[in-house]
Amino acid sequence: MRIPQRLLLAGTLLGLAGCAATPQAPQAAVAQTAEEPVEEATENLPRVEMGPNLFFKLLVAEFAAEQGQMNLAADAYLKSAEETGDPRLARRATQAAVYARNSAMALAAAELWVELEPEQIDARQSLAALYIRSGQSDKALPHLEKIIAFSPVGKPGHGYQLVANLLANAKDPQQALQQMTQLTAAHPDDPEALYAHAQLASRLDHNEKAMDLLQRLLTQQPERTDALILQARLLHTSGRQRQALKRLQQVLKQDPDNDAIRLTYARMLVDAQELTAARREFRRLNRRLPENTDVIYALGLLALEAEELDAAEPYFMDLVRLGSRDEEARIALGQIAQMRGNRLKAIDWLQSVPRGERYMEAQLLAAQLMAVEHGTGSALEYLRQLPLETESEHTQRYMAEAELLAAAERYEEAMAVYNEALESSSEKATLLYARALTAEKFGRIDLLERDLKQILNIDPNNVQALNALGYTLADRTERYAEAMRYIEQAYALQPEDPAILDSMGWGLYRLGRHQEALEYLRRAAEQLPRDAEVAAHLGEVLWVTGQQQKARQIWERALEVAPEHKVLNETVKRFNP
Repeated sequence: MRIPQRLLLAGTLLGLAGCAATPQAPQAAVAQTAEEPVEEATENLPRVEMGPNLFFKLLVAEFAAEQGQMNLAADAYLKSAEETGDPRLARRATQAAVYARNSAMALAAAELWVELEPEQIDARQSLAALYIRSGQSDKALPHLEKIIAFSPVGKPGHGYQLVANLLANAKDPQQALQQMTQLTAAHPDDPEALYAHAQLASRLDHNEKAMDLLQRLLTQQPERTDALILQARLLHTSGRQRQALKRLQQVLKQDPDNDAIRLTYARMLVDAQELTAARREFRRLNRRLPENTDVIYALGLLALEAEELDAAEPYFMDLVRLGSRDEEARIALGQIAQMRGNRLKAIDWLQSVPRGERYMEAQLLAAQLMAVEHGTGSALEYLRQLPLETESEHTQRYMAEAELLAAAERYEEAMAVYNEALESSSEKATLLYARALTAEKFGRIDLLERDLKQILNIDPNNVQALNALGYTLADRTERYAEAMRYIEQAYALQPEDPAILDSMGWGLYRLGRHQEALEYLRRAAEQLPRDAEVAAHLGEVLWVTGQQQKARQIWERALEVAPEHKVLNETVKRFNP
């Protein structure tokens, strides 16, 4: 392994020789922890006699570094630094030991570096960072105090920012916040100290603490942009979307041409489901930044969400032209072609997706369309000729084959594919879960129960398995009490998951607890307003509780979205033929 910066042999040796021969030489280049070397004054550097022993140690260090033997390089640099008292060698020893992940040697080298060069802020930062990462934050405090006192011209509060960044890596977040409070105690109302402290609190997920600090800061500087942005992000994270949007609106009034803030605002509008307003903001950004691919992609997705296919298509074509977000753009263009009923064109787009994170997703979608257009045999043949590189890709192909066979009601063949996959794959839980769902499709609840319980033997808190087993027992058997035990365990682990909320409601309904069932089913429907099965369940419980008109309305809306959904149609036929 080679390190990012070049540790130049000639530079080290000539630099040391220069100190010995010409002590008045003004500067010497030194390798830094940053990518670009910086120059440092040499007036206070020691005079070093370049004897054979020192020369040999430096040769060893440089060649070891070039060969990636960083432990050997660090040791040689450290011994040379101890011998010569030269801080440049202590710096290099620190760098090499950090790359070698030798914490003990890195600490020893950084301590020597600070001893030799106590006013060098890089040395203080390196030592403080090593103390913090090793869980010795108390030893870092005097160095953090020195860093706070360091503020370059034109950068007020820069020291506070450096300290906040260092403490964000602490092993104990609570201790890090206490130390920041201690370090800012001398200037508790300094705006820069408050902002850095708030940043640290937010990074350590102490959002209420961060909000309190920001409020104190904004009382002094109500129009401070960076504080308003951070406050908006914290409000958004805590679910207070309306307040977050108001903060960003305030910032944009002060700085209407700030594209970065407007992009954040537009994304928050999407999260708040204010899609019309979001499109307006993204269009404004697009006029100012016509080749910003994040903006183009967002506009394409928003148009696609609104099913405005003619509006969406040019955005994704632009992304293909620009060579950015190529996978996502081609998949979206395939989706557009499919929505227009042109499956062949959709298949072409999906097959054109280059290898990357979404390559397999695209190929599996193409296979599904092939099954409809050319038959299951053609789709299976296509899947089996795909070039696969990882175990995960092999597992995905097995699952896709089995799903195609199950969709064609070739259930025994589908189960055989899962059996073959389970013999060779380490992704047992994923395959067992998929095989269980396939077994349910042809009425083998015993096989479903066997596979899901096998998953739970391996991982008792597997939420998917708990929910699937509980729901199936509630829906397909009369073992309602047992079913609820599994569903309640899943609910305790993920109480806001809409699928689990639906299972809770359905299980309670099967137990005859109709009013409680409605509470959970309504919560599920709020999160999944277009889900046909949730609509079927909610409508059924409303119907049996005497709310037939509401049930009809829910079913009618669901049928507009999913007119061929099996469970929904069966439910409507039973109650409202």
